[in-house]
Amino acid sequence: MENLEVKAKNYKLGSIGWAEGFMKPKGDVGFFMVADWDKAKSIIENLISEGKNIDEVEMGLDGYWRENSMTVWQDAEFTEYDFYGSSKWAEPIIIVNYKDAPSETYSVWKRKAKS
Repeated sequence: MENLEVKAKNYKLGSIGWAEGFMKPKGDVGFFMVADWDKAKSIIENLISEGKNIDEVEMGLDGYWRENSMTVWQDAEFTEYDFYGSSKWAEPIIIVNYKDAPSETYSVWKRKAKS
């Protein structure tokens, strides 16, 4: 599976406004990064099968987190991601919060197909 590598441990999120995010610091990457719920769910299922002690998993757009994130796994239950799902600057990620270890962050997006 692609993007299974941990992007960061104990990642600290920030939230900025849409206009500020689009203009800086990262700017337009030239294509839409689309939140990939199937990839997120697969990563979570894989971690569970490895015996990881997950407390909860949050999914959202990095840099626009406060406005576009939600809990997608808690108490052994999945909730499908249903916030804004794509961006040219805010990367879709999941943050896996463990009961007994530092959190891990994973990229969970696919490039939007050209129409």
